[in-house]
Amino acid sequence: MENKNIYLKNKGEDYVKLTRKKIALLMMATMILAIFLTGCQQGGGAAKDQDIIATVNEKPISSDLYIKNLEIFKRNYENIYGDKVWSLDVGGRTFLQAVQETVLEKLVTEEAIRQYMGEENITVDEALVEEQYQSYMENMKNQPDSQKFLEEKGIDENFIREQIRIELMAKRFREETIKELDLTDEKLEAYYKENIEEYRDIRVKASHILVEKEEEAKDLLGRIRAGEDFAELAKEYSQDPGSATQGGDLGYFERGMMVAPFDEMAFSLKEGEISEPVKTDYGYHIIKVVDHINELHQFEDVKEEIKEKLSEEEINSKIAGIMASYKIEKYMDRIKG
Repeated sequence: MENKNIYLKNKGEDYVKLTRKKIALLMMATMILAIFLTGCQQGGGAAKDQDIIATVNEKPISSDLYIKNLEIFKRNYENIYGDKVWSLDVGGRTFLQAVQETVLEKLVTEEAIRQYMGEENITVDEALVEEQYQSYMENMKNQPDSQKFLEEKGIDENFIREQIRIELMAKRFREETIKELDLTDEKLEAYYKENIEEYRDIRVKASHILVEKEEEAKDLLGRIRAGEDFAELAKEYSQDPGSATQGGDLGYFERGMMVAPFDEMAFSLKEGEISEPVKTDYGYHIIKVVDHINELHQFEDVKEEIKEKLSEEEINSKIAGIMASYKIEKYMDRIKG
């Protein structure tokens, strides 16, 4: 979905050039979609070196497992974005390469958590595994296309049950980690007070007119100061297709959302003020600030947000510690798309 406001950072092209944050969110969504379709490492005989794409404490992760996971990711992305998504540029890599790396990292992390939970003698309720498996199978009765896909890719009930098991184990891992953190209201409020400015809502509402040449911008600014309507001039002259039809209205935005010169000017103007022409890579902007918001969110309003933030930080830190303490080998050269 291309952002049509061309003054924004990360300008869109034929397909949006995805930022790392967007990729992370997309991959998280896809992992949720795939939660009952992916499999984890199964037992079996010794594999050839080329059939192993990673090891965790000498425990192999097979290329067959990796390929099945990748196929599920690919199917979900193509259902949403089409098959052209794979050629998108992601920081010098294709989107396919980014997904390949993410799938491998997912499998390695899952295996590390599995081993850690085993060391801690924490298990999952097999009755719950079976219950969720039966629920999954019931849902699949109305999804013939998905059934066909699973059959074609060799994803059988053992794979599905094992994925349900690892998801339940991951849930237990999260719960145990958060429990150990013991986030009382007192701790949460102390964090809020120490980081209070993080919970201040600072935004500005502005309109702009974008033109190619400085002379044209100066001419339009003169006409505005002489009394002509800003919005009408924006509709007629602005070259920003995302806001011109709205009279140049950009709505509210936070610091850092716009390119630097635009951002600095917008947040320096008072309500009702109009800027001199501002040069960016996209041309010359005349900016009109309509409103400012500077509000502090109260603790009760952000308590759950703080709890989630601290929980996620602790979970990520614990996983990083586990991964650092384990012997992990990844063989990227064996990955196939």
